[in-house]
Amino acid sequence: MEDLKDKTIGVFFGGQSPEHEISIITGEFIIAELKKMGLNVSAVYVDKEGAWYSNEEVAKLKFFKEGYHNALKELSEQYLHLGLSKKRLALQARNVFKRGKKFIEFIFPAFHGRCGEDGAMQGLAEFFQTPYAGCGIYTSSIAIDKDFTKKMFKKINIPTTEHITVHKKDFADGKDKAIKKIQKDLGLPVFIKPSRAGSSIGITKVKKEEDIADALELACHYDPKVVIEKSVENVKDITCAVLSDGEQVIVSEVQEALFSADLFDYDLKYLEGGGAQTGNAESNLAIPAKISKEHTEKVKDMCKTLFREVEANGTMRVDFLMNRESGEIFANEINTLPGTLYHHLWKKSDVEINTVLEMMLKDGMRRWKESQEMHSEFTTDVLKSANSAKLQQ
Repeated sequence: MEDLKDKTIGVFFGGQSPEHEISIITGEFIIAELKKMGLNVSAVYVDKEGAWYSNEEVAKLKFFKEGYHNALKELSEQYLHLGLSKKRLALQARNVFKRGKKFIEFIFPAFHGRCGEDGAMQGLAEFFQTPYAGCGIYTSSIAIDKDFTKKMFKKINIPTTEHITVHKKDFADGKDKAIKKIQKDLGLPVFIKPSRAGSSIGITKVKKEEDIADALELACHYDPKVVIEKSVENVKDITCAVLSDGEQVIVSEVQEALFSADLFDYDLKYLEGGGAQTGNAESNLAIPAKISKEHTEKVKDMCKTLFREVEANGTMRVDFLMNRESGEIFANEINTLPGTLYHHLWKKSDVEINTVLEMMLKDGMRRWKESQEMHSEFTTDVLKSANSAKLQQ
């Protein structure tokens, strides 16, 4: 933590994603907790149109309670200052009267979904050679894509449900063909999901043929790539998280989501009773999960294996589906930062949130220092011999 004592940590949240509001809640939570730790924190909010803001107003959750769209008009937008080469990211106000630069020396991404959780923000951090928390570009881009994730599960022999993918352009050209393929390859019931969206947005459980087309259209509304998964019946929805500072690796307790509907949906995750996903609706959760010791150890072992195999950093959460009757366990999806900041789960696992954040900061700095040891220079005379006519000007 000494490395960050006098540095500014930028918490980036909001973004151009259907999970925009969830990201605001996550971002403000991280900001508050980092400030409690005595760290210098700067809030960086990105609105739904892609405009950036960074000031004390957006650092407080109450700003976003109601009517904040009008309040934003009174604030000065920020933009990336290009042309600095000091291994840090710089923001500058668009306001002609405010030309001072704000330097971000450590990035803590709190974007949910695309344009942030998917490797995009991680790529920006890498480009500006700025240390950051959480998984890197490649791990993030695989984890956000349910199709890629399931293919990876199969490659390393982690059990998962059978699935197929349908692209929007294919569905638009041949609705009947897509429906027949689903029935032939998977049968019903199935879950139809946007491949690169989270928070159960756009997901439908389909039990009847006549509902397939509507479910595909809904999923296509959020992503042109759609995943169709064979349903696990008599299901238990369980999850487990992994945390590392680059040296030690900690596995959480296993959590079970308690619900009677066909789907652990957005309302159950975030609205009903304050939201199970935020740890407020405790009646909708069981920690530890109501499963056998053998199943618990199996889930934890798979989590550790996946954390290692996908070369994860900081923290990662894996969601599983378990058939109550057969006892079969299927890895369902991976969540990287910030969808993995289950402070309620870590607390039940005897790990306080300040320890979670401290380990993530430590891992981010460790990885950055490691990257600075790589050589970017290579002496060559290739330009002297570049005599092709195509290169002459």
